[in-house]
Parts: sequence; C-alpha cells; structure tokens
Amino acid sequence: MKRVLRMAIFAALVVAVALPGATFAAGPAVSSAPQTYNVLVGYENTHQAYDIMSFFPNVVTIHVGDTVHWKINSKELHTVTFLAGSSLPDLIVPSATVGGDPSISPIVLNPLAADKAVPVGGMYDGITYANSGLMGFESWEYQDFNLTFTKAGTYDYVCIVHGTMMSGQVVVEGPEARVPSPGQSTALGHKQLAEQLAKVPAVLKAAKAQAIPDELNPDGSATHFITLGYMDGQIDVMGFFPNKVKVNLGDTVVWAMSPNNFAPHTVTFLNGAPDPGLAILSGSLLYANPATFFPNGAGPELTRSGVYSSGVVEPTPGQFSEFYTLKVGDMAPGLQPYVCLLHDESGMKGLLMVTPKNEAHQGLSAFPEIRE
Repeated sequence: MKRVLRMAIFAALVVAVALPGATFAAGPAVSSAPQTYNVLVGYENTHQAYDIMSFFPNVVTIHVGDTVHWKINSKELHTVTFLAGSSLPDLIVPSATVGGDPSISPIVLNPLAADKAVPVGGMYDGITYANSGLMGFESWEYQDFNLTFTKAGTYDYVCIVHGTMMSGQVVVEGPEARVPSPGQSTALGHKQLAEQLAKVPAVLKAAKAQAIPDELNPDGSATHFITLGYMDGQIDVMGFFPNKVKVNLGDTVVWAMSPNNFAPHTVTFLNGAPDPGLAILSGSLLYANPATFFPNGAGPELTRSGVYSSGVVEPTPGQFSEFYTLKVGDMAPGLQPYVCLLHDESGMKGLLMVTPKNEAHQGLSAFPEIRE
C-alpha cells in the first residue's frame, strides 16, 4: 500500500510539471533558505541554423528573497531588461548622442542596452531600470545575470534586441504562498523548449520552400535568386535559401530578404580576410564596426580577391526586397563561401559552386535536412 501511495504521489508531481498553468502543490509554503531559480536565455541549433527567441521558462514564480539566475543559451545577442515603466531603448544610436567619436563609427550600441545595470547588491524591488547588458559569448558580452527580488509583485522583462516578442515574467509571492521548487521550474522550462522544438521541422520545411527558381537570360547566362531568413513565431531560421547554388562564370546572383524575415543580415564574401566583428570597444562605448555595417565593396563582379559585402541590411517584413547583386567574375572554378557577419556563428553560411561557362545550369539546394 505504501508503494502504491508513493507511486500515486510521484504521478501527481509529473502531471503538475507537465500541464500548462498547473498549480504546484508540492512546492514549499515557506523556504528554509532563499533559493535560486534558473532561466535559459534563448536556444539555437547551429547545424540547422535556427534560434528560438524565448526564455525557458518564460514565467518564474518565486518567494520574496529568492534569486533568479539567467544564463545565455545562444550565440544570438540577447538582453534581460526590466524597464520599470520606461520605454524600450533603441539597440543602436548615433555616436554623438552618447558622447562618442563619430570618426570611429557614426553609430554605437546603446549603453542602455549594451551595459549591465544592476541595483545595489543585486537586490531588486521593481522600481529601477535593471539590465543584463548584451549577453553572448564574445569577450565583451555577458554570460550570466542575477537579481534577488525583495518585494512581492509581478515583474515583466524583455530582450531589447528582439523586443516584446521575446519577453518574460517573474512573479514574486509572499512567504505564505506555495510556489514551484527550482527543479519544477527548470522542468517547466524544458517542457516549453520541447514544445518549440516540435514545431521546428515544419518551419524549416516552409523556409526551404520559399526559394525562387533561376531565370535564364538571353545571353545564355542565368540569374540565381537566394532568399535570406525565415521566422515563424519565436523560431528564427537564419539561413540562405538555397544555401548552395551552382553558378557559371558570367551568371548573376541576387540576394533578397524573405517576406517572413524580421532580422537584419549581411551577405559577405571574406575571401580569406578575417571576420571584422560586430563592435569596436573604445573607452566605455561599443562602436558598430564600420567594416561590418558600412563596408567599401570590392566591386560588382565577384572574384577571389578582396572583400565583397552588402553591409548590414534591415528587412522589409511582408515583401521580398532585393538588396545585393553580384556578377560571377573571372575566377577559377571551385567553391566560393560566404556568410552573414551577424549570424555566421549561428550557422548562417552559404556557398557558390563556380563552374565553367559551358556547363549546364542547375540550382542546387543543400540546406541541412530535417533530422528526427
């Protein structure tokens, strides 16, 4: 009988964790000591080049005196930002508006977004602006953020980079309330992530289906169209479609933003040059690197010498927008890789397969297959 009772109690706990909005009756009414709750910031799969713009779990319920620990879980930039009634700040602002040097770059990453803003001792009562700073894995980015909540209430937060579509909430209860344990909260986050991952195959399939067929030109050359990005809900596919294209010398390649893309991108052929990076740290400011944002292109005909780059281009959601065109110039046949400088570490990479003029035209899509 005791064994049956234990099994019934265990089953009830499993159901409580699995059901959305379930109450957590097993949680403690009063903690013997302050506890720490963990939240993952984002998720990515670099092999299939997609990110999930969410916090896991996206709602955390704790007691007064408990701490929430956010940890970056993606190479995509994110913030954890409690606005406390203020407006969502811009991610990028003119250098001069924050006392910067426009000769380094005309724009900077807004200190309100890039810099950490932590109340004294990490104790948060919801009154002041609090910010993780830009989270990521670069040397100038933050990996962790902690706040200890000192007052009961409901506290909304947001990612400055991705706006309200990536938002979360901390619900702080008094000591008499029953709340999930840290382990139950983590399990809820894993469940929410699994629900998002179950949607990914259909999103990847839709992203691949948006590729535009080649066009044959009167002179025998072809124009190849490559679309960038695809977003559905909080799933952001950071890819080129198709990401491998067979081109002949003299062909034209046109890159266009997908109507379902909401992120800025670049098309960049480095030809062996180092990645210029997103930002330049000078003094206390992070300047947007002109080599990434405002490059001097090597010319309209692609060769294997020099850097060819579109610079950072913002999308026009809802429509295809052609923004970069190159003609395949005089070069030896072979592979010609390119990247998006903003998302290359997230897997946004493409490849032109250059062939002699006398070969038949054939677009070749090789976006990684969906794996079960």
